[in-house]
Amino acid sequence: MAEALTPGRPGPAPARRAAPGRSLAAYLLRRCGYFAVVVLAVYTLSFLLLYALPSDPVALMLERRSSGAGGSSPERLEALRAQYGLDRPLPERYAETLGRLLTGDLGTSFQSGRPVPEVLAAAAPSTIALAAAALAIALPLSAALALATSWRPGGRLHRILVNVPALIAGIPAFWLGLLLLQVFSFQLRWAPSTGGTGASGLALPALALALPVTAALTAVLVRSLDEVQRAGFVELLRARGLPWHRIYLHHVARNALLPFVTLVGLTVGGVLVGTVITETVFARAGLGRLLASAVQTQDAPVVLAIAMLAAVVFAAANLAVDLLYPVLDPRLRRRQGGKHP
Repeated sequence: MAEALTPGRPGPAPARRAAPGRSLAAYLLRRCGYFAVVVLAVYTLSFLLLYALPSDPVALMLERRSSGAGGSSPERLEALRAQYGLDRPLPERYAETLGRLLTGDLGTSFQSGRPVPEVLAAAAPSTIALAAAALAIALPLSAALALATSWRPGGRLHRILVNVPALIAGIPAFWLGLLLLQVFSFQLRWAPSTGGTGASGLALPALALALPVTAALTAVLVRSLDEVQRAGFVELLRARGLPWHRIYLHHVARNALLPFVTLVGLTVGGVLVGTVITETVFARAGLGRLLASAVQTQDAPVVLAIAMLAAVVFAAANLAVDLLYPVLDPRLRRRQGGKHP
């Protein structure tokens, strides 16, 4: 230490700080790496579950098409297995399917004989519209309910509304859909019961899909708002004479958003999964019903493609949330910029 402080000799070199651009680029690369790992893991697990199980999709396919000539003779079975590559070792099929997937080739449906992208393109618009409508209902409704619930902690409204999300979240999705059908379709006749098109046919399925999501988001945001209101800086802002609406909306709500945004990223994937039950209950054609049918008929290429699509959407939503964190929290921006070790 004395040597370092001797006049005329240089002191210890200051610690290097990462350049903001380099740190941000490393952060983006790391997040994109996580994205690739998640998608590859989903592909591998889905492939093993679909192709390693002791089942014979070709025999099932021939059983469903039993009217054709040749029936299900052993020769025809072997010819179709060779056509779809099911007669080769599992590792070879895994590598080949992964290589075709990277080039955009999703294969051919076992049941319909059509290219899988064509099958998905026919079913996707209905599901996208349903998921978008459900999120358009759930996000603003959950934010409004949470803000109203936590506006005055400990009040009568807070005690009433704080238990509503848990009540709604405990309702099974299929039962909620049937309840909405019974009330709004069969009794009030405000909406078609099954297979409706346009806004009237979309309203009930979107509401059935949105209510459980709204309950989960509201519960998380209410808890986060209540915790932030107990923080010391809120009392400091009150002592400075700032009006409560400004403290609540500009400081409390903004600091409470991080858990909410995190759950929104997870919810996007959950909404896609929820379409399976919702589209079945309301008899809507979409990816959900297509997935249920493909699982029942062991149409492995279609199931694998839908699983990959869900994984990509889920990972992309979480990547977007990760990139949004520095925007919401200045401390993360400073850390990525090298101002903190």
